[in-house]
Amino acid sequence: MTRTSTPLIRAAVVLALLVAAFTVSGSATAAPPCSKVILDDWLDNDRIDRIYDLPCYEAAIDAIPEDIRIYTNAEEVISRAFQNVSGKRVPQRQLEGPTQVESPPPGVVPPVDSSASTAFPLPLLVLGGMSVVLLAAGGLGYVSRRRRQG
Repeated sequence: MTRTSTPLIRAAVVLALLVAAFTVSGSATAAPPCSKVILDDWLDNDRIDRIYDLPCYEAAIDAIPEDIRIYTNAEEVISRAFQNVSGKRVPQRQLEGPTQVESPPPGVVPPVDSSASTAFPLPLLVLGGMSVVLLAAGGLGYVSRRRRQG
């Protein structure tokens, strides 16, 4: 071999290594995230058939679309699969929104006056009256039947 062909061979080898490195790194970035893989596994047959890395389960629960979360059992199935693999429970998600119930301003809700005639609930009076009338009708029916028989 001559001295002029050696740098060409080195350049070809370096170029081949660079192409191989880009090909390998390109295929590694093309893999879907593990949360999507778990969701696809669940979508296949409503269960998790394989074992995944533990952080993937939590990522999958966080990645569940809202409509699937509301109308399916995906979150429970993935949580159960996590529990089967790790022996622990998935940390529960915190509910969004206010943390405590706020009371309305004083002027919005009128105070209840227990001495007023409207303080006693009218529906309760109506139901009590109907009960008394039905019991009386039943008693009169019983008494009239006993008189006819004997």
